[in-house]
Amino acid sequence: MENGITGKVALITGGSMGIGKATALALAKEGAKIAICARGMDALKIAAREIQEETGATVVPIRADMTSTEDITMLVWSTISELGHIDILVNNAVNSTTARASELPDEVILNHINTKVMGYIRCSREVITSMRKKGGGRIVNIAGMGARNSSATNPGSGITNSGVSAYTKCLSDDVSSEGILVNCIHPGSTRTQRQMQLIDERAQRDGVSSEEIMSRTVANVPIGRMVEPEDIANLVLFLVSNQASAITGQTIAVDGGAGRGIIY
Repeated sequence: MENGITGKVALITGGSMGIGKATALALAKEGAKIAICARGMDALKIAAREIQEETGATVVPIRADMTSTEDITMLVWSTISELGHIDILVNNAVNSTTARASELPDEVILNHINTKVMGYIRCSREVITSMRKKGGGRIVNIAGMGARNSSATNPGSGITNSGVSAYTKCLSDDVSSEGILVNCIHPGSTRTQRQMQLIDERAQRDGVSSEEIMSRTVANVPIGRMVEPEDIANLVLFLVSNQASAITGQTIAVDGGAGRGIIY
C-alpha cells in the first residue's frame, strides 16, 4: 500500500529545530511539500535550506508567533498561497519555563497555555477550512509525558499537555466524520535543545553535573536511552499515512517505556 504522503502539503509549527525539524525532514523524504514556522526567521531559513539540500523538497519558512491569532491566520494563508492547500498539520510549538508548583506565577502558566494549548487550537481551527475543501486531512498534536507524570518544578508542562490531549479527542470527535483525523503524541525525555536546557537547569539546582542528570534520566528509561526526535517523526509519518486511516482521537506515548501508568 502506498503511504499517501507523496505530494501532500504539510505545515509544521516549531519546525526550525528538534522534533519539528526532524518531522519536516521525514515528511520531505516521503515526497511532501513543507511549510515550517517558528518565531526566529534565521533558524527557519537554515532549517529549510538543510532540508531542501538533503531531500530536494519544497520547503517554505514562515515566521509566526503562536500567541498571535493574526500571525496564525497569516501563516495558514501564506502556506496555502505558496503551496496550494494544507493536508497535514503538525502542532509542535512550545515555550515553557520551569517554576515550583507552589509558586507558579500567573504570567508563566498563562504563557504556557497561550503558546501551546491556544496555539494548537488556533492553528487547527485555521487549517480545518482548507482540509474540508480537500475532503480530509491529518492533524498531529505533539504534547508530552508531563500529562501523565507529575512534576513539582514543571507543573506547566502537565497542565498544557493534558489540555492538548483533551483537545485532541474533542476535535477528533468533531471532525473525523469529515475525513480529518486528529491524534496526539506524548514524547518522553527527548534529545532536543529545550530538553538539554532543562537538564542543565536541573543540574544547576541540584548542584551536580549535567552528565549526572542525564544518567539519572536514562536510568529510568527501559530502552536505556533518551528518545530521539526521529523517533517522534517516525510515528508522525505513520499517523499521517494511509496505513493509519482508522486511527483518530488517540494519544500515544513515545517515551521508551518510561511512563509508569497503565493506560487503557
